[in-house]
Order: sequence, then C-alpha cells, then structure tokens
Amino acid sequence: QVSIMEMATPPASVRPGLIKSLLIGLGCGALAGFAILFLLDRIDDRMASFGEFQHYFSENVLGQIPKEKGKGKVTLLQPDDARHVFAESYRNVRSSIFFMPYQGPRPKTFLVTSAVPNEGKSTVSANLAITMALSGAKTLLIDCDLRRGALREAFGISSKIGFSEVLKQEVKWKEVVVPTAYPSLFILPRGKTLSQPSEHLLRESTDALLQEIYSHYDYIVIDSSPILAADDTTSLAPKIDATLFVVRLSYTSARLTRKSLELLY
Repeated sequence: QVSIMEMATPPASVRPGLIKSLLIGLGCGALAGFAILFLLDRIDDRMASFGEFQHYFSENVLGQIPKEKGKGKVTLLQPDDARHVFAESYRNVRSSIFFMPYQGPRPKTFLVTSAVPNEGKSTVSANLAITMALSGAKTLLIDCDLRRGALREAFGISSKIGFSEVLKQEVKWKEVVVPTAYPSLFILPRGKTLSQPSEHLLRESTDALLQEIYSHYDYIVIDSSPILAADDTTSLAPKIDATLFVVRLSYTSARLTRKSLELLY
C-alpha cells in the first residue's frame, strides 16, 4: 500500500541572479584555466630564456645568437654584413673560442651539434667558420651530417661528391675540397648520403684522415648530425678537440638536452 504522508507544496520557479551566475562561471573557468596551464607547464620543459638555461645547466656558454627576423632560411654572413647585432654575436663566439683559458693545447677542431634537428647547428657551423675565416685563419668547414647535410645548398656548391666518398676511400679529401667566396674558407661537402655513417667514422682510416687534415688548416669546423637523431656524433666526438652544443631557446627541451649531454660525456 502507498499512502501520502505530506502533501507537496505548490511549484515555484527559483532562478539564481545574473551576477551570481557570472561569478560561478568565472570561477569555474579560472580554475580550469589554471589547471590546464599548470599541466602544460609540467609537461613542457622547453627553455624560454637564458636564465632558464642557467637554471637547468652549469656548462660554459660561449655566446648567444639573436633570432633573425623574417621567414625562410637565414642568409650567411657577409664581410660587410648589415645585420650588426647578428654578426657581432658570432664574433663574440669566435673570441670566446680564441681566448678561453684551456688546460693543455688549444683546440683546433670543433664539432658542432645539437640534441634534435632544426635547432640551428648548421647555421651556427657555417657562420662560425665564416667568422673564423674573416679573421684571416685558414678554415675548413666539413659537412658531416651525412644523412641530411645542408651546407652544399647554403654555399651553392654544385659538386655531388664529398666527405661520404672520402670516408669510403673512393677519393682523396684534397680532390673534393671546394673553395668559397671567402678567401680563407674551404668546404668539404657531404657528398652522397650514407645509410650507416658511424660504421665509417669509427674506423682507423678516419683517424688517419683527421690527422692529415689537421696539419693543413688553422681551424676545422665540423657540422655533425643531432645527437638523438643518430649515433654519428657520439662516434666522432672523441676524435675531435672540442664540441660546441647548440641550444635553441623556446624550442629545445631541457630533458632532451640533458640526455644529449650525458651521451656526449
């Protein structure tokens, strides 16, 4: 049996005030927004400033290269370049290399690399070699990114053979070195792509090749592949005097940078 214990009251419409509704919506939206920002901040560990880089890492910083305005590829430095701040930043890096105190012999060969692609290592390699050559030093720039090297296109070199063929001992290195528009700068282009470059870089013939090249130039700049993209750099770095590691602010992950440096060490 069902019985009514108490009669229902007459229905009445109850609506919250407009201000109250707006405050509730604003509060919920703010909480959700802060939660999303906090989550993104925990996930995204890209370094947005030089201060953040120093917070994560204690390595010496040779210099800072400003971001070039405009779209497309960054054009190479010229002897009388109108981009004064951009050109001066590379001169500062050059001075840091030339005058930094070292224990033992001063480095003569430099390997330039980064953690992942598109961080600007090829741009840094090319412009640093140009800056060294403009100081009067006889400089050789080697494209050792044997999978996707970009120096041949950057300097407008037509030769299709280069460092790959030298590593395979098909040609002598002097036969594929290309002079440039800069009097003291020479380039050893990439050549054809290699599927397993590290197998060639680890050979004793590569050691002999580097020793032979060493005596012909004042400075040698080697543009290598990104560390986490292939094992080429970790195979070659122990044979080189010094390694320059490029970090692109607002792009490079601190976690990937730390992993790359650990592989180098």
